[in-house]
Amino acid sequence: MSKKVIEADEIILPAKESDSVKSASIKQAKKQNLLSNSSPVLIIAGVALVLVILFLIYSSLFASPYKYSFIINGVDFVSNDYTPSEFFKGFNDNNSFVVSVDVVDNSSNAWVVNSMNLWLVALNADKKQASLVVKNVNSNGNINNCLTNDSNVLVSRELSTEACKVILNDENKGQIVISLANKDQVLMEKNKVTIFASGTKTISYVNYFAIKEMYANFDDILAIINEKINLVK
Repeated sequence: MSKKVIEADEIILPAKESDSVKSASIKQAKKQNLLSNSSPVLIIAGVALVLVILFLIYSSLFASPYKYSFIINGVDFVSNDYTPSEFFKGFNDNNSFVVSVDVVDNSSNAWVVNSMNLWLVALNADKKQASLVVKNVNSNGNINNCLTNDSNVLVSRELSTEACKVILNDENKGQIVISLANKDQVLMEKNKVTIFASGTKTISYVNYFAIKEMYANFDDILAIINEKINLVK
């Protein structure tokens, strides 16, 4: 029986991958292996990055802009230079003080004025000289004029804007500023304390604890004053 001769072009060889295909397959396998081995590290790094970003956002939005911030009896005492104890200790070394409040377009607020009077009680009991200054400001906060008592409860004298600013900027006297704002806070600066209150419902509270930081015996002082008032009645 004769054998059939298979022509060369009839032989079907197994398909071979080209060199480029082989190379691509090897690279893909290595890449997948690398990702598989490093994925836990990448996940941890990604989570850490997200946490850092969230922390930075939180810090910029909610962190206090002041170096020191102390919550005392619910009141925020802040400063870039002092803790409350060291500030009020040095502040009390003054012999003369200026206590000032704002009234808008001559419209006084009884709670603000009362807060000013509490400081007068505390300072007089400590035999300090205290001048009261009522600043009449417009809706933009600019001073129109002022009234002062010249450290005498029987005196009331009007000052020009310029004369008022001279008293309020006197660095030789301790400055106590009481102001309505959008926050409840006590700001301590060089020889000056500013008491901010978010409204008439909180100003007495904030002011009271600011005085208590300077005069721990303030309750006793008030009791003596009230006793004397009752004797007069």
